[in-house]
Amino acid sequence: MNQPKNNSKRYHRKRHHRNAPKNEGTTSSKNRRRRRSSKPLGSNQVLQKYDNLLEQHLNNRKKYFELFHRADPRQKNKLERNFYASIEQLRKFEENLKDWQKVYLQKKTERYRLDLTYSSNHELDPEAAVLISADQIDDPHFTDSQKEAYEVYKEDTEESVGSIEDYQKYKDSK
Repeated sequence: MNQPKNNSKRYHRKRHHRNAPKNEGTTSSKNRRRRRSSKPLGSNQVLQKYDNLLEQHLNNRKKYFELFHRADPRQKNKLERNFYASIEQLRKFEENLKDWQKVYLQKKTERYRLDLTYSSNHELDPEAAVLISADQIDDPHFTDSQKEAYEVYKEDTEESVGSIEDYQKYKDSK
């Protein structure tokens, strides 16, 4: 068998070709790190992973909006892909949590807690739906004279017709 020398370009290209078949039986260290365990995440791990994903998303969002007008189109596309991928990853993580993990995460990450002082003082249910009718809402721009005129002309369905000159004559006569 004639084999080319090791320093031959042809041998080098052939030996390190990208599309060469890979060894099926071996796993790379990258794949070993990605292997998921069947054990569910503990409460602290859920919080840590959520914080990590949130931080990644916030960084991607910051880069995307800071470089939006300065980046070339290819870079902008990459930043946009990273931005949307990070939020999607965060949503999938939240979606795949078990119920007890979701409750724990919500308790720990809820930044805008409801102010329940009034409802607890007046023994009101904070979860109850509040029904407001249209007549309970006052328009701050609707003056008292307009309210009176609305009541007086409520039954009037006749459409007014005329020109500005007719209006001026009417106005001058009063």
